[in-house]
Amino acid sequence: MNVGTLYGIVVVIGAILALFAYMRNRGTGTVVIGFTLMEIVIMAIIGVINGVLGTPNAMLGRLFMTFSGSYGFLAFAAICGGFYISGPLCAYIIRKPGAATIAETMNGVAQVLSGNPNGVMVLGAGFLQGFMSDLAFAFYGYKRWTLGVVALSGALAPLLQQIPEVYFFGVGDMGLGYNLLALAIRMVSGAVYAIVLVRPIARGLAKAGVLRGTAIADEEGKTRLAGQVA
Repeated sequence: MNVGTLYGIVVVIGAILALFAYMRNRGTGTVVIGFTLMEIVIMAIIGVINGVLGTPNAMLGRLFMTFSGSYGFLAFAAICGGFYISGPLCAYIIRKPGAATIAETMNGVAQVLSGNPNGVMVLGAGFLQGFMSDLAFAFYGYKRWTLGVVALSGALAPLLQQIPEVYFFGVGDMGLGYNLLALAIRMVSGAVYAIVLVRPIARGLAKAGVLRGTAIADEEGKTRLAGQVA
């Protein structure tokens, strides 16, 4: 098997996962749901902040690839989880289909505008990582918001996103094992970043009162009320 075949299989897996998620939610009324103005603003702000922070992250990745030789892309993969935060975070806050996809797409736009050295490629990468992040929550009908599902969202983000980067950075010739290892590192990185950051940030913002009208704010309010009653 060559690297092209590997990523062909990855695309097929992504398509199967998307089909499964669609079938899982078909007829439940959760395939297409509108967003409030507040939710749109939250997705835009989080996506832009993550995107602006992603530009220096990308520069650090370029530094790794410049000075670490063949290990540079692998070292870059270890910090790629930082690019994937806005998707799981917005999905966890808003809890509607498409929140992760929109947030990560905004992330890509912000990276381009803030001077990401990888150029317009990050627009497509942002969409792909957001789309795959969304699927993790779609598997459970957008009804489970446990730490495990959040971690899965972060882990799935690079599944398709790595494909354009492999050809952009020219690491396809590094071989099958190298590319599989890079993908595995990215998935672990995405899961770790999501576990460490998503819930603390979301709950902290909810407690601060800046997420009023969102699902996480309602949940936080019920938790506080239950604590007062107890």
